[in-house]
Amino acid sequence: MCQEYKDKYRVKGGDDDDDSNENNNVVLTRNYKEYFLKQPDTDELCRRCGKESETIQHITAACEQLATTEYVKRQDGLAKIIHQKLAEAAELIEDKSPYYKYTPVSVLENESRE
Repeated sequence: MCQEYKDKYRVKGGDDDDDSNENNNVVLTRNYKEYFLKQPDTDELCRRCGKESETIQHITAACEQLATTEYVKRQDGLAKIIHQKLAEAAELIEDKSPYYKYTPVSVLENESRE
């Protein structure tokens, strides 16, 4: 793996001569395969939208195919966690269920807070 890439993106683990990527925490995007592994005939365009280079930045924040589904799920999941933590802090819920099992209700109230 390219040492410059490891330094720039703070990739840990792996051996510079080891391109197996099993132990070096690299996501095998098409961009990475083309420019760092130098794999011939690699199409660097995103597998989902096919419009931009498939990089980590594109996958996590810019792909228009993922924006309508996966990004919304991610944001909804984050909102659920915030809702649960605020409700716990305000003593509006007593159940300390794990965040992934928590289902928020639209209105919470108790005797001291309405």
